[in-house]
Amino acid sequence: MLQRLTWLVAVLVTVAFGNAAASNATDSYDSRNLRPMAHVQQSIRSGAVKARGTNLGAWLVGEKWMTKEADFWWDIPAQYENGGDYQALKYGNNHDWRITRYVDHHATFIQESDIAAISQAGLNLLRVPVGFWITGADPFDTSGSAAYRMFPTDTLGRLDVLIREWAARQNVAVMISLHAAKGSQNGEEHSAPTDKKQSFWSQYPENVQNTIYVAKFLADRYRNDAAFLGLTLINEPTLTTNEGVLNQYYKDAYKAIRDTGNDCILSIMPLLYKQTPDNLVGFMERPAYTNVWVEWHPYFIWGFENWSAADLVNNGINRDMINKINAWNSRPNANKMFFGEWALASAGQYTNPNSADFLTWTQAQMNVMRKAGAGWTYWSWRLYGDENVFNGWSMRSVFRQNNIKSIVMS
Repeated sequence: MLQRLTWLVAVLVTVAFGNAAASNATDSYDSRNLRPMAHVQQSIRSGAVKARGTNLGAWLVGEKWMTKEADFWWDIPAQYENGGDYQALKYGNNHDWRITRYVDHHATFIQESDIAAISQAGLNLLRVPVGFWITGADPFDTSGSAAYRMFPTDTLGRLDVLIREWAARQNVAVMISLHAAKGSQNGEEHSAPTDKKQSFWSQYPENVQNTIYVAKFLADRYRNDAAFLGLTLINEPTLTTNEGVLNQYYKDAYKAIRDTGNDCILSIMPLLYKQTPDNLVGFMERPAYTNVWVEWHPYFIWGFENWSAADLVNNGINRDMINKINAWNSRPNANKMFFGEWALASAGQYTNPNSADFLTWTQAQMNVMRKAGAGWTYWSWRLYGDENVFNGWSMRSVFRQNNIKSIVMS
């Protein structure tokens, strides 16, 4: 009986959020009544202040490794496990029940108290992953797959509340990240691929057209909201993603958004394995393009598993990464660099937050972060199980260590 009541309440919440989102799909909401005298978003957009923030990962786009205790990951056939939201919802038992559990997660994983804590810590930007299903429609579904219908319908309502209420009240800006593009741009679970570990985004024009549609939809919707900073136009493209298609998408999305007079920040990422200062030379730069950031995700984990702790800091960061960002910054007319994801997690070299070595590790990464012209956002704010233990993937966990927090925020 209790399970049925829980299911009914969650269904009603889903309907309420879904209907509210649909009825306001073309709204250009102006949160003047919630706007502080000068919202920090304006200062970040103008370049007067650098971004220092965190990601709200695993909230509106699922990542099992961050939320493995959640019951919506239960009862999924082994071949579809760890494949992301689409795999869980399509192949897991009892789809309707699973949807209600996702809705409950969306309602509880991030709340205004989190945004208040983020603001009070001195951070000024939230980067929020979303999926292509957030619009509740797909005008370019020539294949007839209707993949967006597999997902919960409440995510747009949640994003509305974040941008128009919580972030406006708490004076933090919001950067929306198109994490899960239709067709998947990288095959990873955070892109919700329809086929596990497969990426088809650039292979079919309808996928690219849908992503332009989603980007413009979100830019239009939040254009007049005080807290809205802009969008990461696509997150971590790699695998089979074609670089030519990717770069043309960036230009087309830019035009679609700028043609409406919207000057929000638009962040573009190179292919994940081409985060180098000799890439994107002369691409979408001033004066023909404005408010364009280039985004890298400098993790010192994958590919560094066999490095010693000393080599990781002295060579991986203090030599190689510093040289890369210095080379980027020294390029004539280079767009501002935005480190959209990074973390104090390692491949095992640095695990004790109370050690002097961990402070050295933190300081080395911050020496890099401070060189980013646009700023940075940590991955991520929280994950399940971080309430009473240290976890380098959890910023709220990191910030419980005052000595580490003082280095990050100095």
